[in-house]
Amino acid sequence: MLLPRCRRLLAVLAAAFLALAPLAASAAEAAPAEQVQTVDGALLEAMKQAKELGFEGRYKLLEPVLDKVFDFAYMAQIAVGRHWNQLDDGQRQALVDAFGKMSVATFASRFDGYSGEKFEVGDTRDGPRGTKLVINRLIKTSGEAVPINFLLRDDDGGWRIIDILLEAKYSELATKRSEYTAVVENQGFDKLLQLLGDKIAELRAKG
Repeated sequence: MLLPRCRRLLAVLAAAFLALAPLAASAAEAAPAEQVQTVDGALLEAMKQAKELGFEGRYKLLEPVLDKVFDFAYMAQIAVGRHWNQLDDGQRQALVDAFGKMSVATFASRFDGYSGEKFEVGDTRDGPRGTKLVINRLIKTSGEAVPINFLLRDDDGGWRIIDILLEAKYSELATKRSEYTAVVENQGFDKLLQLLGDKIAELRAKG
Protein backbone atom coordinates (compact mmCIF):
# COMPACT_ATOMS: atom_id res chain seq x y z
CA MET A 1 0.00 0.00 0.00
CA LEU A 2 1.38 3.39 -0.97
CA LEU A 3 2.16 5.84 1.80
CA PRO A 4 0.21 9.13 1.65
CA ARG A 5 3.32 11.09 0.60
CA CYS A 6 4.03 8.63 -2.23
CA ARG A 7 0.45 8.88 -3.45
CA ARG A 8 0.67 12.68 -3.43
CA LEU A 9 3.96 12.58 -5.36
CA LEU A 10 2.50 10.27 -8.00
CA ALA A 11 -0.56 12.49 -8.34
CA VAL A 12 1.58 15.61 -8.76
CA LEU A 13 3.78 13.91 -11.37
CA ALA A 14 0.79 12.60 -13.29
CA ALA A 15 -0.82 16.04 -13.42
CA ALA A 16 2.44 17.67 -14.48
CA PHE A 17 3.06 15.14 -17.26
CA LEU A 18 -0.46 15.67 -18.60
CA ALA A 19 0.09 19.42 -18.64
CA LEU A 20 3.41 19.14 -20.46
CA ALA A 21 2.61 16.29 -22.86
CA PRO A 22 1.29 18.51 -25.69
CA LEU A 23 4.40 20.69 -25.43
CA ALA A 24 6.78 17.75 -25.69
CA ALA A 25 4.84 16.07 -28.49
CA SER A 26 5.00 19.14 -30.74
CA ALA A 27 8.64 20.01 -29.98
CA ALA A 28 10.07 18.70 -33.26
CA GLU A 29 7.91 21.02 -35.38
CA ALA A 30 8.11 24.09 -33.15
CA ALA A 31 9.72 27.40 -34.04
CA PRO A 32 12.70 28.59 -31.96
CA ALA A 33 10.63 30.80 -29.63
CA GLU A 34 8.11 28.00 -29.09
CA GLN A 35 10.89 25.63 -28.11
CA VAL A 36 12.07 28.09 -25.48
CA GLN A 37 8.50 28.48 -24.23
CA THR A 38 8.39 24.70 -23.86
CA VAL A 39 11.49 24.76 -21.66
CA ASP A 40 10.20 27.71 -19.64
CA GLY A 41 6.89 25.95 -19.08
CA ALA A 42 8.56 22.77 -17.86
CA LEU A 43 10.89 24.68 -15.55
CA LEU A 44 8.04 26.73 -14.12
CA GLU A 45 6.04 23.57 -13.47
CA ALA A 46 9.04 22.01 -11.71
CA MET A 47 9.52 25.16 -9.63
CA LYS A 48 5.88 25.33 -8.57
CA GLN A 49 5.85 21.65 -7.56
CA ALA A 50 9.42 21.64 -6.25
CA LYS A 51 8.73 20.71 -2.65
CA GLU A 52 6.22 17.96 -3.46
CA LEU A 53 8.36 16.46 -6.22
CA GLY A 54 11.80 16.66 -4.64
CA PHE A 55 14.88 16.30 -6.82
CA GLU A 56 13.93 12.94 -8.35
CA GLY A 57 10.43 14.13 -9.17
CA ARG A 58 11.72 17.30 -10.82
CA TYR A 59 14.24 15.21 -12.78
CA LYS A 60 11.52 12.84 -14.04
CA LEU A 61 9.32 15.78 -14.97
CA LEU A 62 12.01 17.63 -16.90
CA GLU A 63 13.82 14.74 -18.59
CA PRO A 64 11.35 13.90 -21.41
CA VAL A 65 10.84 17.57 -22.29
CA LEU A 66 14.52 18.51 -22.29
CA ASP A 67 15.47 15.37 -24.24
CA LYS A 68 13.19 16.52 -27.07
CA VAL A 69 14.02 20.22 -27.03
CA PHE A 70 17.81 20.04 -26.50
CA ASP A 71 20.20 18.47 -29.01
CA PHE A 72 22.33 16.72 -26.40
CA ALA A 73 24.14 14.60 -29.00
CA TYR A 74 25.35 17.68 -30.86
CA MET A 75 26.23 19.47 -27.63
CA ALA A 76 28.26 16.52 -26.36
CA GLN A 77 30.18 16.39 -29.64
CA ILE A 78 31.02 20.10 -29.47
CA ALA A 79 31.95 19.82 -25.80
CA VAL A 80 34.85 17.44 -26.49
CA GLY A 81 35.95 19.11 -29.72
CA ARG A 82 38.38 17.19 -31.93
CA HIS A 83 38.48 14.32 -29.43
CA TRP A 84 35.04 13.24 -30.67
CA ASN A 85 36.66 11.76 -33.78
CA GLN A 86 38.86 9.57 -31.58
CA LEU A 87 35.91 7.94 -29.79
CA ASP A 88 34.25 4.72 -30.92
CA ASP A 89 30.46 4.40 -31.16
CA GLY A 90 30.14 3.01 -27.64
CA GLN A 91 32.15 5.84 -26.13
CA ARG A 92 30.19 8.44 -28.07
CA GLN A 93 26.87 7.05 -26.85
CA ALA A 94 28.16 6.89 -23.28
CA LEU A 95 29.19 10.54 -23.48
CA VAL A 96 25.86 11.66 -24.95
CA ASP A 97 23.96 9.76 -22.24
CA ALA A 98 26.09 11.20 -19.44
CA PHE A 99 25.92 14.71 -20.89
CA GLY A 100 22.14 14.58 -21.14
CA LYS A 101 21.69 13.21 -17.63
CA MET A 102 24.00 15.82 -16.16
CA SER A 103 22.17 18.60 -18.01
CA VAL A 104 18.77 17.48 -16.74
CA ALA A 105 20.16 17.03 -13.22
CA THR A 106 21.57 20.56 -13.32
CA PHE A 107 18.18 22.02 -14.23
CA ALA A 108 16.43 19.91 -11.57
CA SER A 109 18.91 21.17 -8.98
CA ARG A 110 18.85 24.85 -9.97
CA PHE A 111 15.09 25.27 -10.26
CA ASP A 112 14.17 23.94 -6.84
CA GLY A 113 11.61 26.44 -5.52
CA TYR A 114 8.97 28.97 -6.44
CA SER A 115 8.05 32.38 -5.03
CA GLY A 116 6.13 33.99 -7.87
CA GLU A 117 8.80 34.04 -10.59
CA LYS A 118 7.85 34.02 -14.26
CA PHE A 119 9.57 33.70 -17.64
CA GLU A 120 9.37 36.13 -20.54
CA VAL A 121 10.32 35.16 -24.09
CA GLY A 122 11.51 38.07 -26.22
CA ASP A 123 12.86 38.52 -29.73
CA THR A 124 14.33 35.85 -31.97
CA ARG A 125 17.57 37.00 -33.60
CA ASP A 126 19.84 35.54 -36.26
CA GLY A 127 22.88 33.77 -34.84
CA PRO A 128 26.08 32.43 -36.41
CA ARG A 129 25.95 29.66 -39.06
CA GLY A 130 22.19 29.72 -39.49
CA THR A 131 21.37 29.47 -35.80
CA LYS A 132 18.73 31.48 -33.95
CA LEU A 133 19.14 33.27 -30.62
CA VAL A 134 15.99 33.53 -28.52
CA ILE A 135 16.01 36.25 -25.88
CA ASN A 136 14.59 34.90 -22.63
CA ARG A 137 14.37 36.24 -19.08
CA LEU A 138 13.49 34.93 -15.64
CA ILE A 139 11.60 37.67 -13.79
CA LYS A 140 12.03 37.49 -10.02
CA THR A 141 9.38 38.72 -7.59
CA SER A 142 11.58 41.74 -6.90
CA GLY A 143 11.26 42.70 -10.56
CA GLU A 144 14.88 41.81 -11.34
CA ALA A 145 15.24 40.25 -14.78
CA VAL A 146 17.80 37.46 -15.17
CA PRO A 147 18.76 36.87 -18.84
CA ILE A 148 18.77 33.18 -19.83
CA ASN A 149 19.08 33.20 -23.62
CA PHE A 150 18.99 30.10 -25.81
CA LEU A 151 20.82 29.34 -29.07
CA LEU A 152 19.08 26.92 -31.43
CA ARG A 153 19.91 25.21 -34.72
CA ASP A 154 17.75 23.46 -37.29
CA ASP A 155 19.01 19.92 -37.84
CA ASP A 156 16.32 19.11 -40.46
CA GLY A 157 14.25 17.56 -37.68
CA GLY A 158 13.26 20.92 -36.24
CA TRP A 159 14.80 23.63 -34.11
CA ARG A 160 16.62 22.37 -31.03
CA ILE A 161 18.60 24.13 -28.32
CA ILE A 162 22.39 23.80 -28.49
CA ASP A 163 23.57 26.39 -25.98
CA ILE A 164 22.50 28.54 -23.04
CA LEU A 165 23.82 32.06 -22.59
CA LEU A 166 23.62 33.08 -18.95
CA GLU A 167 23.42 36.82 -18.28
CA ALA A 168 23.17 37.13 -22.08
CA LYS A 169 26.90 36.58 -22.58
CA TYR A 170 28.32 33.49 -20.85
CA SER A 171 28.09 30.39 -23.05
CA GLU A 172 27.56 27.24 -21.01
CA LEU A 173 28.67 25.08 -23.94
CA ALA A 174 31.92 27.04 -24.34
CA THR A 175 32.62 26.59 -20.63
CA LYS A 176 31.98 22.86 -20.86
CA ARG A 177 34.18 22.56 -23.95
CA SER A 178 37.07 24.18 -22.08
CA GLU A 179 36.60 21.90 -19.08
CA TYR A 180 35.94 18.65 -20.96
CA THR A 181 38.76 18.93 -23.49
CA ALA A 182 41.22 19.66 -20.67
CA VAL A 183 40.12 16.51 -18.83
CA VAL A 184 40.33 14.30 -21.93
CA GLU A 185 43.76 15.66 -22.88
CA ASN A 186 45.25 15.39 -19.40
CA GLN A 187 43.43 12.44 -17.83
CA GLY A 188 41.66 10.56 -20.60
CA PHE A 189 38.09 9.96 -21.75
CA ASP A 190 37.22 7.48 -18.99
CA LYS A 191 38.08 10.12 -16.41
CA LEU A 192 35.65 12.53 -18.05
CA LEU A 193 32.84 9.98 -17.81
CA GLN A 194 33.73 9.39 -14.18
CA LEU A 195 33.62 13.10 -13.40
CA LEU A 196 30.25 13.48 -15.11
CA GLY A 197 28.89 10.56 -13.11
CA ASP A 198 30.27 12.08 -9.91
CA LYS A 199 28.62 15.42 -10.70
CA ILE A 200 25.25 13.78 -11.30
CA ALA A 201 25.55 11.90 -7.99
CA GLU A 202 26.50 15.13 -6.23
CA LEU A 203 23.44 16.95 -7.57
CA ARG A 204 21.17 14.06 -6.56
CA ALA A 205 22.64 14.00 -3.04
CA LYS A 206 22.17 17.76 -2.74
CA GLY A 207 18.49 17.33 -3.57
